[in-house]
Amino acid sequence: ATMYVGDNKGKAVLYAFDIHPRFQEKIMPVRLQGLDPAKNYQIEEINLMPGSKNNHPMHPMMSGNENPKVYSGDYLMKVGLNIFTTMQTSSHIYEITAE
Repeated sequence: ATMYVGDNKGKAVLYAFDIHPRFQEKIMPVRLQGLDPAKNYQIEEINLMPGSKNNHPMHPMMSGNENPKVYSGDYLMKVGLNIFTTMQTSSHIYEITAE
């Protein structure tokens, strides 16, 4: 995974690539860096096929069909998001926007 954050911490983009996941082991959440802990951020997967829904839950307490989702910057930097899957050669691109 790699992420780019704008200078004012108002926008970011997160790229995640599942190249060859090994034995479907539990992968730790990705903790984002460079955000403002006091802001809330809307997270939206933007590389979906036209007409499809997000079926990738980033957090186990939320259903996967909610796109976009909102988290605090503090949560994203301390807890993180479950962005990796066990599907080979899949990718996810998330747009992160401060509210």
